[in-house]
Amino acid sequence: MPEAAGAAGPLPVRITTPDSPEARDGLAHLAVRATRLVPFALLLAWPLAAQAQSEWRDRTAVEAVAAVSVASGELTDPMVILDAVATVRMGAGFDVIVRPYSRRLPGGDWAHELYQLQVQYQSPTRIPIRVDAGVVTSPLGLGTLEMRPDRNPIIGAPFYYYMPLPRFDARTDRVNLLAPGYPIGVIVSASDVKWDLRGGVTDGTPARMRNALSPDRPPAAANVLAGGGWTPTPGLRVGGAVARGPYRPTLAAILPSADATDATVVTLEGEYAVGFTRVTAEWITDRFDTAGDPAVSRGYTLMAVRTLTPRVFVAARHSRASTPVQLGPTLTRRDAAGADATLGYRLIADITLRGGYQGFRHYLSEDWEHALALSVVWAHRWH
Repeated sequence: MPEAAGAAGPLPVRITTPDSPEARDGLAHLAVRATRLVPFALLLAWPLAAQAQSEWRDRTAVEAVAAVSVASGELTDPMVILDAVATVRMGAGFDVIVRPYSRRLPGGDWAHELYQLQVQYQSPTRIPIRVDAGVVTSPLGLGTLEMRPDRNPIIGAPFYYYMPLPRFDARTDRVNLLAPGYPIGVIVSASDVKWDLRGGVTDGTPARMRNALSPDRPPAAANVLAGGGWTPTPGLRVGGAVARGPYRPTLAAILPSADATDATVVTLEGEYAVGFTRVTAEWITDRFDTAGDPAVSRGYTLMAVRTLTPRVFVAARHSRASTPVQLGPTLTRRDAAGADATLGYRLIADITLRGGYQGFRHYLSEDWEHALALSVVWAHRWH
């Protein structure tokens, strides 16, 4: 430590060992004095700590969700989802949003991601402009907004969000029709009573899952996107979005003819709610550039939800996807499909029980798989 300003020189210091009587007496004296000061320190700190805790509580909202679901034939091998969102109001229109996510698949494998780690700014103007930067929510698709189990009325998500498309040329890319992943990027959006617009740049195509924290994540590649929607009357909205950018690393240095690496993703969506019924639809088409002809994949989801009583609801969903598949030297177009029906019962405010039917047909199979499913969802919000 530097000497005090204005000191004439070092003061004589008496050196004692830790076990000397002087040291023991000095430590005991300091301990006694510190003990006497503790109550006064607590009295002084209590209002400050309470005020800080109150301010933090007023500026913070936390939502936590836990869901466990099982299918017939796998009753001892559940799927588990742990999802939480924390939003902290920083002031001047700025929020910080953190959303860790964990999932256990049947079979025992766990996956951990950070779905959101972003700064959000909303302007105080008449037409608010919002800027999201960081690990942001997926900017395309309607179903991605209902991935959280407490917001999804069906047990499970549409199959094409998590199932990769089969290989459509000599390279295996593990792309999806539309991925639920949360990319790193910057999204600017604006909305009014009847319209909404958005645009921005992300570090990956919406057709590929990309865990921002995984060391095995695909290389970053800038994708540009734009979208919007129109609400002609309350309860009805139609919208769409488009994104374009690289989806695979280039091989131009090795094979010049394989330099086509871009993907174009287009989504159309609609939502109509009247009374106690809500119907949503989502249509997706992907165009993947390849060394030969582009590979075009398409799919859709149609879902309807009906609230029967304050505690009981029913929901049904049909999903379908079509894609070219390389089987031998030729391309063959194959379809996959899913069908779901769910009956839900809100046991208490935080717990919802669900049961229903799940059906699925794979791209490479003509046979349907059928199962009954049960789910328990717990969701709570602290504010």
